[in-house]
Amino acid sequence: MSILTKTLAVLLSVFSLLLAGMFVVFVGNANNYKQMYEDQKLLSTTLQADLTTKDEQYNVQVKKCAELEQQLQRELQTLEADKNQLATDLRSAERLAQKAQADADSWKGVMTGFEQSVRNLQASLDQTQGQLDQARSQGVKDQKELNQITADLYEKVVQLQSLEAERRRLLEQKKELEKQVATGGFAAKEVTPVTLQQNRMASPATIAPAGTDIKGLVVEVQQNLITLSVGSADGVKENMVFHITRGDSFLCDVVITNVDINRCAGVLDLVQQAPQVGDTASTQL
Repeated sequence: MSILTKTLAVLLSVFSLLLAGMFVVFVGNANNYKQMYEDQKLLSTTLQADLTTKDEQYNVQVKKCAELEQQLQRELQTLEADKNQLATDLRSAERLAQKAQADADSWKGVMTGFEQSVRNLQASLDQTQGQLDQARSQGVKDQKELNQITADLYEKVVQLQSLEAERRRLLEQKKELEKQVATGGFAAKEVTPVTLQQNRMASPATIAPAGTDIKGLVVEVQQNLITLSVGSADGVKENMVFHITRGDSFLCDVVITNVDINRCAGVLDLVQQAPQVGDTASTQL
């Protein structure tokens, strides 16, 4: 056998071995590729199912986004309308604020003048109060003088009535004497006048003795009749005059008509204000 033949035989043997190895490798790789194909096919199916699910979810989300966009659009339109309304209200409020500021400035001037008027009125009131206090003091003084004049007047009236009664008695006595003279003689008997002396025709108001001041309180008021808390035990007598006061204010007089031991009652006189329970009663101002 020649060398060439031997070389070819060796090469064929090596090539066969390589071919056999390559076939074995091919078969192994083919099995691996098939498994990989199956795996990839399964993976593709799974991914396709996931893709379908994701598409459905995507479509749902798209629909929700569309609805949300429409809702947001409506809310945006509502907010835009509210914005326009608020802008209108703001302009109106600014106009009102300007008007209110102008009114406030005007009222400020008015209040300044009013405060000045109040101060002037307060000063006038203080002056009037002083004049009133002075007039009140003068009124109390005049009332005292009037009470004294009234008491003197009562006394003069009683004296005048007594003199008038005496005058009538003397006239009647004169007529009786003239009648006796006309009939022819004088009678020795005492002439009895037809009209008796009437020293009590008008009882004067009883004035408390000088230096004596009987004080009490008004305990009951009934129209023109009031009751005092003093009586005969305190030296009160009928026709006595009590002066009713409240603080420094003279209210009226009370001429006593009924006297009890601890109480007395009388009628009102010289009324300037209506008396009340608790007012002070005194025989001297």
